[in-house]
Amino acid sequence: MLEALAFPLLLALAFRMQGRLPLAALGIWLNLLWFVYQNEWGSGWLAYLRGLGSGLFLAAGYGKPLMVWALTPWPLFLYLRLDFREFTFYLPALGEGMLLGTLLYLAGLRKR
Repeated sequence: MLEALAFPLLLALAFRMQGRLPLAALGIWLNLLWFVYQNEWGSGWLAYLRGLGSGLFLAAGYGKPLMVWALTPWPLFLYLRLDFREFTFYLPALGEGMLLGTLLYLAGLRKR
């Protein structure tokens, strides 16, 4: 679960860089890099979806709808050849990540 906390840090870096590049483009590249990292060197799809779920909730909490759309798990869908039935086994991990994002949001990582 601690590995999923790295993604909100990357998301915070993307929010800082939003003046230089469009937020949707940053989100797409962030999503793709997180997917490649988790598949090659990380813990796999569960950690990818947990981190992505926390990022989804934090992006929604900050009111960044383009970032939310960019953080959908499209690399995993493409890897699974758009087989959504196989993806349903991984949905609980996405929900766990969203709960982690909720806790981070309520702990003070939100705008006041």
